[in-house]
Amino acid sequence: MDIAQMLAHCSIGFEHAIGKVPFKDKSNFIMRVLVKRLVLNAIKKGDLGKNQKTFPEYAITGERDFDTEKQRLLKALDEFYEFGKEGHINRHPYFGKFSKEDWGALQYVHTNHHLIQFSA
Repeated sequence: MDIAQMLAHCSIGFEHAIGKVPFKDKSNFIMRVLVKRLVLNAIKKGDLGKNQKTFPEYAITGERDFDTEKQRLLKALDEFYEFGKEGHINRHPYFGKFSKEDWGALQYVHTNHHLIQFSA
């Protein structure tokens, strides 16, 4: 993954959270209860870990334009903030119901992880 692909990858999470990009609900009991709890505990520690498997919908292949993806991420971040402030945050595609605080923490830790990865 190069930096433009990383920006696109991070945008998808914000876009799912606000409903801009529709998703199929792939949650199940184990994901909603056990895995969600593990992820939320990792978020509280501020680290999702290295070399975690990417959900297929978040995998970015093909060339991306840096400036386009940078603007996409900045726009998605602004929209995510506004939607969260108004309480219009969607379910997580894999973990089910997420509070706006859970979504915010997940997005922060995930995006920060990739910005550090690319020394941005």
